[in-house]
Amino acid sequence: MDESTRKGPDTDAGEENDSRFGRAKEYVSDKYSAASGAMKNQCNRVRERVDDVDFGEITDQVRSYVRSNPGKALLISIGVGFLMGLLLRRGDDDAD
Repeated sequence: MDESTRKGPDTDAGEENDSRFGRAKEYVSDKYSAASGAMKNQCNRVRERVDDVDFGEITDQVRSYVRSNPGKALLISIGVGFLMGLLLRRGDDDAD
């Protein structure tokens, strides 16, 4: 008998594996498409919200707050700077 015409257990197992692989590939592709679509929708929502923000108004509010509460504003800025320094320094320590 010729090897190419013979069907046996190895051939059935190969077809079953191909079928499983095909189903898994399709499942992953569907999930990727769904996740990609969801991320695009969320990105569009965030973009719309950012477009709606009036940064000039926020700047004016911050200036007004700083003028009326200079001590609090200074302490907040020191705290934020300290936290940023800690976060940036941790990244450098991990590289050593």
